Amino acid sequence: MEITLAETVGGIYYLVLALSSLLGCFLVAMGFPGQFFPGVIAAILWLSGVSDAAGEVIIGGEVVLTLFGLGLLAEGFEFVSGLVGGKAAGSRWRGAVGGMIGGFAGAIFGNLLFPLFGGLLGIVVGTLFGAIFGEMQGEEAAGTEQAVKVGLASAVGKAVGLVAKVALNFAIGFWAILQLF
Repeated sequence: MEITLAETVGGIYYLVLALSSLLGCFLVAMGFPGQFFPGVIAAILWLSGVSDAAGEVIIGGEVVLTLFGLGLLAEGFEFVSGLVGGKAAGSRWRGAVGGMIGGFAGAIFGNLLFPLFGGLLGIVVGTLFGAIFGEMQGEEAAGTEQAVKVGLASAVGKAVGLVAKVALNFAIGFWAILQLF
């Protein structure tokens, strides 16, 4: 059986999408929203308009919208998981805000101190210390033990959200590879 150029191009597109999901995992590890990277690549492939042997566009708009929608869900899950973790430990609004600011600052400084995977560690550690710092501020400041409890719970919640982002990228890559068969 002879393989046509259109079938070869379709296979290459799905391989590129699978590789983009792997790169998305590395971007998440660096502290960037890498769960959107496969959606960006899929949008580029869709806008290029290359079709298969039957004249059908290989990657359609529904795939692009689904990938971006999943990326938004993963981003929301990461945000909410950090908040829920902190709230479960009795966090106040100052602890929640401190955790968010700490996670953002941790991603930046983590990448500066330890390029490549420092962002991931920085997000979790920054969330921990940001939530602790936030809990210890204000008139009704929590004690050290409570602040550490909130910080740890917020960091665990944030870590769960980051794992969800990486899992999403792996699932997208697995789906793209399955499209080859």
